[in-house]
Amino acid sequence: MTQAILKRILNGQLPMHFVREDVCQLKQLRDAGYLKLSLKALANDSRTAATVAELTPLGHAAIRYFGFEFGTQHRWTRQ
Repeated sequence: MTQAILKRILNGQLPMHFVREDVCQLKQLRDAGYLKLSLKALANDSRTAATVAELTPLGHAAIRYFGFEFGTQHRWTRQ
């Protein structure tokens, strides 16, 4: 679920790196305009690596909509 991965991003330190099944969900969040994402094919592998650089203003608005509140140092807490 994209909400769960978005919560992981919010509770982590940016930039954050992902591989495998998370990449598809991250692409959905990027396409929705919620985050800035860079993709890279891994050498000698069929997998793709993704790096989340930042949340966009729209991403911050989506987090508030889903019931999370901005805290310090990119930490969010459930209301």
